Formats: sequence, C-alpha cells, structure tokens
Amino acid sequence: MTYEEQNQQELTYFRMNMLQAEIEMQGMVAENKIQEQKGEPIFYNEKSFKSLIEKYDIHHNKFPFAKG
Repeated sequence: MTYEEQNQQELTYFRMNMLQAEIEMQGMVAENKIQEQKGEPIFYNEKSFKSLIEKYDIHHNKFPFAKG
C-alpha cells in the first residue's frame, strides 16, 4: 500500500468516526431539547459532549495528516 493510499484509508476512518460522533451528538442535543420542553433538567452537559472526542478518538493528534 502506498503512502497516499494509507493516508486516504486513515482519513476515511477518521471521517467515519467523526460521523458517528456527530450522529450521537445530535441525539444528545435532541434529548436535551425534549427535557427542556418538559421543564426538566437536561441529560447531557458539556462533559458529556466532550467525552465524544475520546470515545471516537477524533482529537487533533489523531488526524491522519498530523503524522510526520
């Protein structure tokens, strides 16, 4: 596998993880809105949202082009 092919594969994997995080995040936002409409406390706070970064391994040091 060439460097370009490997880099493309890693980029695709990173994008898939970002999409999974986005889907989960949107569900969390929707759930919080439902709670707010009911006048009840929200389920997800800032820490909950930030935890998605680690869960899906999408922090900046994992971006494929960050590798030397």
